[in-house]
Amino acid sequence: METRMKIRVKKRVGSLDLKGKSLNGSSRFARRRSGFFLILLVTSFVFMIFCFNLTACEPKEKEIKIGNQTVLSGDFRLYGLDQLVSVSLAASELSPVKIGGIEYDIRVITKDDEGNVEKAFLVSKEMVEENVSCVIGSTFNGTTEASIPTYMEYRIPILTPSAQATELSKIGDNFFRLIINNRQKVENIANFIANDMKPQRLVLIDDRTEYSVNLVDLLGEILKEMRVEVANRYSIENGSEDMNVIVENLLLDEPDLVFFCTEYDNLAYLVTRARDGGLGCRFMTEELGMDDRINLLASKEQLEGLIAIIPEPPSIAKYTEDSKAIDFWRKYTEFARKMKDIEIEQPGPFAPYSYDAVYVLIEAMKKSNSILPEDFIDELRSTTYDGVTGHIEFDSNGDRLNPQSTIFVMQDGSWVRYQK
Repeated sequence: METRMKIRVKKRVGSLDLKGKSLNGSSRFARRRSGFFLILLVTSFVFMIFCFNLTACEPKEKEIKIGNQTVLSGDFRLYGLDQLVSVSLAASELSPVKIGGIEYDIRVITKDDEGNVEKAFLVSKEMVEENVSCVIGSTFNGTTEASIPTYMEYRIPILTPSAQATELSKIGDNFFRLIINNRQKVENIANFIANDMKPQRLVLIDDRTEYSVNLVDLLGEILKEMRVEVANRYSIENGSEDMNVIVENLLLDEPDLVFFCTEYDNLAYLVTRARDGGLGCRFMTEELGMDDRINLLASKEQLEGLIAIIPEPPSIAKYTEDSKAIDFWRKYTEFARKMKDIEIEQPGPFAPYSYDAVYVLIEAMKKSNSILPEDFIDELRSTTYDGVTGHIEFDSNGDRLNPQSTIFVMQDGSWVRYQK
């Protein structure tokens, strides 16, 4: 509020003597009174400036702005809606929150980067102008990579619940990841093979798709570093006659473990042909091959013992009985029904990571007693939190420390949790 003070001073004009050297009594009194009012006026003016500056230093709105950058249009908009519901749910549960003795409301600022790299860069600029304290997103590797430099320039932390490219954590020190990265996913497969399966003759197979080739290549490199010998490596084009040739080669290789990175239908075909040919080894796959529909393509006897390792922590993986995960599923579905223009009814694969991201951020702010990015970003590096997705802790690159995978095995025609 701007205050205006009017001080009216009645002037009394004294008279100078003819020589101009002295004032009469009335003039001296008038000058003293004028000086008093002048001092009062200056003091009042200084006090008003002090009050104005003090008020200006206080935040006009006591709120924490959390940026929610995701894809909300096009073929993949369900991913974005899933993130929007999860982040909004967490914010509604935490708001208002007391940090540094001040109570703040949490405001989620959502922007659609359309899954487009150029748009993602523009959205990152808009988020900075919105004065967000942090950003959750983006959905894809490319859009996340395009956004990191802008946020890094302003020391704004960005937490991704879904982008898994290993290289992202090397771009800037403001990057954090809630989900397992691509290398960690393969490292978990390699560790299980080396420490639990302990094969004497291991065969690796890809299906010639980019994803499969890259995964099996990396798996071979990591196993070599672990001094696990690979007896043979094959590539099979889906739906080709290569499958018959590979089966014949496997009979000659006599492996005790075959790892095949492919879709469930190709996996079922290879296992069936290999079993019919008399091959009794163990078969192993990853998330592409784990599908209940595989039972429609192969008998339970042929599939018995098939292993699948999934890049999800046990707390949220299939058949979970974790109380936090079950409670999150219930809260998510109830919250989504109340939101306008949301046509999803249950959480998708990245929902719990988005939800946990908000809680981790607020935890770091509480520990630093500040909502300013430059104050809490270092605290975020050392923050630990037990969320829906399990224990959360970051390594020096901002990746999740020791992320877990979940292992399943086929028993009597059903996927069950693997037990040593």
